[in-house]
Amino acid sequence: MKIPEAVSAPSASGSTLRMGPRWLNWPAPARRAAAFVYGACITWLLLAPAATFEDIGALFPGQDKVVHLVIFAGFSGLIRWCLPRWWSGGKRGAILIALLLAYGAGIEILQPQVPGAGRSFEWLDLLLDGAGVIAGKRLCERMAA
Repeated sequence: MKIPEAVSAPSASGSTLRMGPRWLNWPAPARRAAAFVYGACITWLLLAPAATFEDIGALFPGQDKVVHLVIFAGFSGLIRWCLPRWWSGGKRGAILIALLLAYGAGIEILQPQVPGAGRSFEWLDLLLDGAGVIAGKRLCERMAA
């Protein structure tokens, strides 16, 4: 089986940004739609009443914290896939990181406001949201190198 070739796109500076295997080369509107759907799903997951997930149970202590880290790492990677030139660094990259952190903070602020949700604001969740954003960005940079 042949490994798919990487697809590249020119960046604003004229250098080339590697975008990953050819099968990931979706049209921009499809990538943005995927990011929107993922964002809507994680918003629902993070704001849904805690009773929604009682049947699942905890697989290990601290599972909720790992979920925050993984969800935001995935969201960060997906945003990088949608906007590769923005992630290339500088002001734009900082703006994207700030927006993802603001999204995480907004979720944490909204959780106790949802009636009957049984959720609360937790600083550790917010910290792990930020760690997930940075981890997702770094992982995508390594994969693209």
